[in-house]
Amino acid sequence: MKKNNVYILEDRGLLYISGEDCKEFLQNIVTNNINNVDEKNSCYSALLTPQGKYLYDFNILKHKSGYFLDCEKKNIDNLFNQLNLYKLRSKVEILNLSNEFVIAVISKERFLDIENSNSNAGCTIKF
Repeated sequence: MKKNNVYILEDRGLLYISGEDCKEFLQNIVTNNINNVDEKNSCYSALLTPQGKYLYDFNILKHKSGYFLDCEKKNIDNLFNQLNLYKLRSKVEILNLSNEFVIAVISKERFLDIENSNSNAGCTIKF
């Protein structure tokens, strides 16, 4: 990665899951424990078939009262549909935000310039 660059990851998609039951909903269907996922800690997880076969993998990030799922864009529609199948009567809303947001990687130098900060302040932007 070159200094002072921002890379848009066009092959990534984004779902947002919110609602009264969103944490329990995810906890019951993904492969990783999301109890430690908060505003500062994310986790890598996957969705499997009932027989235990791999379907999709993604990163789970906490945001306000819900969770972002960052996954490969080529799988986003299938993952969206699969999650909606599991939703049943859970009080959750699943949104596909892939056309509204982008996933980007920012070099440390560029990040510090954007945030107008120094290197001692850390490298996280709260949104």
